[in-house]
Amino acid sequence: MPNPELKAQLLRLGVQPGDTVLARAALQRLGLRGSRDEFLQTLLESIGPEGTLVSLAFTPSDLLWRLDRHPPFSPEIRSYAGAFPNSMLAHPQAQRSQHPQASFVAIGPAAHEILADHGPNAPAYLPMQRLVDLKAKMLVVGCVDTSPGFTTAHWAEYQLGLHRRVMFPSWMAASRYRDANGEVKTFLRRDPGLCSRSFWKYYGPYVKAGVLSTGAVGLTHGVLAPAAECHAIEYGLLSQDPAFSVCDDYACAACNVLRWDRLHRLPGFLASRVLQRFRRLWT
Repeated sequence: MPNPELKAQLLRLGVQPGDTVLARAALQRLGLRGSRDEFLQTLLESIGPEGTLVSLAFTPSDLLWRLDRHPPFSPEIRSYAGAFPNSMLAHPQAQRSQHPQASFVAIGPAAHEILADHGPNAPAYLPMQRLVDLKAKMLVVGCVDTSPGFTTAHWAEYQLGLHRRVMFPSWMAASRYRDANGEVKTFLRRDPGLCSRSFWKYYGPYVKAGVLSTGAVGLTHGVLAPAAECHAIEYGLLSQDPAFSVCDDYACAACNVLRWDRLHRLPGFLASRVLQRFRRLWT
């Protein structure tokens, strides 16, 4: 059942009937006592029958030589992105795109438009452009700190060609999928998203531009922002500084080893790994 108090909080945050909303949520932080679908039901009631709800239904990839560690992608496979997208996938009206690693799930009248042609031959974050065009809103609840920022930043990275700075992406992000005939095929991803640990760096520019709404949602915190405006901010920042969202963690392989433009950080990365090993030995 929808939660009236939670609905009121979402409305105060800026979720309105008829909205198209891309949502990410850490349900365990909400403190809800109802079913695991309570947040989903409340969101769907908040946007109403004319609104469309979207989430990330991503599935694992692996090293090219370890393809058999995960089952081939199919519409029924669970997402690693958490309980919320899996709750959406179980909804009788849910639609899912066919990208083998970066599928999206949607419920509502704009679902087909958002997910159309998002398969093995499409850019991984293509639905984000549809959300920008539809003037969608993006909602993050309960994971503002642990999974910061918005997925529009990954789309901006792709548009600027920053994914080409990743070393050997096809070796690092391989998976299998079943085609329309049920045949298992290999998928080698060539447009990975870059490290998102420092997507919190975008929050300041969002606030400065006046596009970020914040507020309580359940027992946790949520943020809401328009996709088009956030994408414009992210694209502008990355155009000026392609390393804007690089994280400051010397132990992050994605930022210090696996980017052609960051190889100068390799000594610091190796030193941090040696220090970590010594700490484990002496504690």
